[in-house]
Amino acid sequence: MTKITLKDGLTINAVLTGITGLGLALFAELAAEYLIPGAPVWLIAALGIALVLFAADVALIARWKAQSKPLVGFVFIADLAWVIGVPAILVGMPSAFTTLGIAASLAVTAVVACFALIEWRGLKTMGAAKAI
Repeated sequence: MTKITLKDGLTINAVLTGITGLGLALFAELAAEYLIPGAPVWLIAALGIALVLFAADVALIARWKAQSKPLVGFVFIADLAWVIGVPAILVGMPSAFTTLGIAASLAVTAVVACFALIEWRGLKTMGAAKAI
């Protein structure tokens, strides 16, 4: 089994989050039509832009600050909020999403949950290293 380092996990997180955000920002109208009909296009575009900005932050942290417990903790909390928030939104507003929208949201959330696990493991390792 290949072990993914915290730095690699953060880098992959940044790349995939950036691609997702760019796709939502550039194709907000299509995303609104096929994933969340009736959602304002500007809201989808804003989510995409926010994801691109988050991805840039994660990339910088991965590159230069992967051993910073507060910064990795920030990424972990943000990913954990996504993992909790998206299913809560899907449960609270299921009719707002198409079947494709639900499937896509859950798929992205599963990937983000994997990132959160890598970050959590990295944070635990940082804490253990300081205890020694």
